[in-house]
Amino acid sequence: MTARRSRPESVDDAFFPRAELPQPFGPAVPICWAAQTPDSQRLYLEDLDTWVTWLVAHYSLDRRHVPECWDEHWELVEELAALHLAWEGAFATTAQADAPLAWHERFAASRSRLADWASRTGCRPGPHRSRSPAIPAR
Repeated sequence: MTARRSRPESVDDAFFPRAELPQPFGPAVPICWAAQTPDSQRLYLEDLDTWVTWLVAHYSLDRRHVPECWDEHWELVEELAALHLAWEGAFATTAQADAPLAWHERFAASRSRLADWASRTGCRPGPHRSRSPAIPAR
């Protein structure tokens, strides 16, 4: 076995990004958005926004997959929430060793659905064009 080079603790670069998300622990719990009050939906959206912001940056996604106004379109909220749930399950400390690989396979399939949903919104950079029922403001 070869020795690994140690890297200085102060180095912060794109390959070794700083920690931005907590390590998932235990089983992931699905959210039924339609069963939540507007206040609960706002709280869940705030948590989801943190993860979506990380996802977009980490995987270099653009508006064709996740437009800036994703949280104003239920179809995108539902898809991203499901993807987040799968991510939590795949990267939880209790996950099977191949769960992250399965998540990446689901992520690949999800990107085509996200692109389809995003294109259906008709949204472009600039003023928002709302087509779906209103989502509570964060």
